[in-house]
Amino acid sequence: MTLLYLIRHGETLLNRKGVFQGTTDCGLNDRGIKQSKELALRMKDINMDYIFSSTLKRSYMTASYIASAKSLVINEFKNLNEMDFGVWEDMHYKEIAKLYPKEWENWCNDHFKSSPLRGESFSNFHDRVIEALIKILKMYKGKSIVIVSHDGVMKVIASFLLKMGKEGFWSFKFEHGKYSLFEVIDDICIIRKINV
Repeated sequence: MTLLYLIRHGETLLNRKGVFQGTTDCGLNDRGIKQSKELALRMKDINMDYIFSSTLKRSYMTASYIASAKSLVINEFKNLNEMDFGVWEDMHYKEIAKLYPKEWENWCNDHFKSSPLRGESFSNFHDRVIEALIKILKMYKGKSIVIVSHDGVMKVIASFLLKMGKEGFWSFKFEHGKYSLFEVIDDICIIRKINV
């Protein structure tokens, strides 16, 4: 049995503004730091063997509070980074709809087949996240694993583990500075906790 803890990074200024953050690399705001410190305290009695983080500051900063409390080394994994939204990065959806109406309409109608303008396709994003997950689960089977990442990444992982297909992506909402626990036994996955 593998225990997989999925953690969404703490809040950032861009999260607060409600814009597409994607691969824009900013750190945590004051609230995000507080969330991360509180999360580290909530998880202090949980056994952890390995901790992984995306390479983006907001995830790494969140992971650092947890890792330091447990004396763990953070393993950075670029394939756990959030989706690249191209020219839409740092923009609110209302602004995108106004400046790029055709592209935004295509994205809204079928984001699985469309891409943000000069951004990453959902298919590429999905496949690289699953590749990272499979590698981690294979290498560290039977261990207690922590992944600190992003809402989009965690939605991909959850829908894949629960065999919901790409359409399952929209069935989840992961909150800042919270953890969710998935129990993985071979090809069976059980959600034990969500947004704790």
